[in-house]
Amino acid sequence: MRLTYIGMAHLHLSQVEVGLTVFGELLDLVDCWRLETGRAQPLRQWFIDDVIPAGI
Repeated sequence: MRLTYIGMAHLHLSQVEVGLTVFGELLDLVDCWRLETGRAQPLRQWFIDDVIPAGI
């Protein structure tokens, strides 16, 4: 119920779109929304040097 509300009210999806969205993708969208609005803190802050080793 809460995911449906967040999807419709804050992510501007229709009820059909929320229902048809893959559950993991919907959770990712909600998590991104929570990070952007300051309701959650990232578990780890990544930098490009952490992802791509030097010298490439």
